[in-house]
Amino acid sequence: MTNLSSQRLFPGGPPGAPVEGLYLHVPFCHSICPFCAFAVHGNRPDLHGVFHHGLVEEARWRAQTLAPPSGGVASVYVGGGTPSTLALPELEELLAGVFRWFPPAPTAEIAVEINPEDATPDYLAGLARLGVNRVSLGIQSLNGAALAALGRRHTPAQALAALAAAAEWGPGHWNADFMLGVPGVSSQVFLQDLQQVLAFQPPHLSTYLLEFEPGTLFTRRAARVRGPEQAIEQDTQREEAASAYLAASRQLSGAGWNHYEVSNYCRPGREGRQNLLVWNGGSYLGLGPGAHSWVGSGGGLRWHNPRHLKAWLAGVENTRWGEDPAAGWEQPTPAQRADETLMLALRRKEGLNVAAWSQAHGQPWGEPRQKIAQELIRAGLAMEQDGRLALTPQGFLLADEITARFSGAQ
Repeated sequence: MTNLSSQRLFPGGPPGAPVEGLYLHVPFCHSICPFCAFAVHGNRPDLHGVFHHGLVEEARWRAQTLAPPSGGVASVYVGGGTPSTLALPELEELLAGVFRWFPPAPTAEIAVEINPEDATPDYLAGLARLGVNRVSLGIQSLNGAALAALGRRHTPAQALAALAAAAEWGPGHWNADFMLGVPGVSSQVFLQDLQQVLAFQPPHLSTYLLEFEPGTLFTRRAARVRGPEQAIEQDTQREEAASAYLAASRQLSGAGWNHYEVSNYCRPGREGRQNLLVWNGGSYLGLGPGAHSWVGSGGGLRWHNPRHLKAWLAGVENTRWGEDPAAGWEQPTPAQRADETLMLALRRKEGLNVAAWSQAHGQPWGEPRQKIAQELIRAGLAMEQDGRLALTPQGFLLADEITARFSGAQ
């Protein structure tokens, strides 16, 4: 992928290039979780004001060359970090400043991530008054030992209280995140968590297999104690987590839930709009430290912001002299876009429309890829129907490896 200079591209993209969605990254966290690889910063209330100013200034800068559709952006997602470190007046001011430049459509989904310890009825009611109509609760587990292993600050009681508050929340569209494969904790705990959370009748669930991402505390710990016994233990834990993942998929799908992406389930019609926008290749603008953006017009362009708060703020400050605040820009080749489209499609229940993909990207599916597809079908990892190749839940567990096989086939 080619790195491109800001002088060539920005103020960048076709003038008035539309963006369908916004992602606002709030970097502050009450504490840093040992598994987290996102751009985060310990909470500093004294920095909230300068962060707010920087985010609105970045929105103003981008509005020179990007614009919402005529009816407004369809999706706004406030993630992090922990957006609920912001007091309601701070969040209100932040949204108002950004919406001045990128107003949401009247029917937009406006979603905010929130920690369980912050999800009080009063805070949730305040979010609704600000126009927020979807919240995502970072529950992770309802088990005390699992929460301790994950470095989470909230207790099982606080998690249950947050679920109860969300179940009574006016807008009614909410999600709960859970995690499988927690070190030292049986994956049966996840299945017990699942039974408890279903009693609150959530419209959406996300279930993530824990990954040891580079640079995280978990990864550094694992490197210090790596050996044959630890390798066997990790393999066993992965197998248990995979088994629990499949059991959850069977249970939820059997109860009418839509397992619409590798890690996501919803009741009919309750998909996350930001999720769908990204997976469908829609254009979105990311604002804040570490945020990524993609504009599909003009051949496609993506860029990313500096991860560290201080560096991002310095970049925003430099817009006063006409310098773009992004840390890097990439223009994918046609072959790379084809691979990305394939990857995103195979992560979804609908799978890949083979003929449409081939036509859109000018690539024949070819005998090597068809051979791989047949091998996957025979192994129970994929199925083919009406010209679509879709992974089964067993295949979802190997989605990255399967995508790599297709990408390498010519």
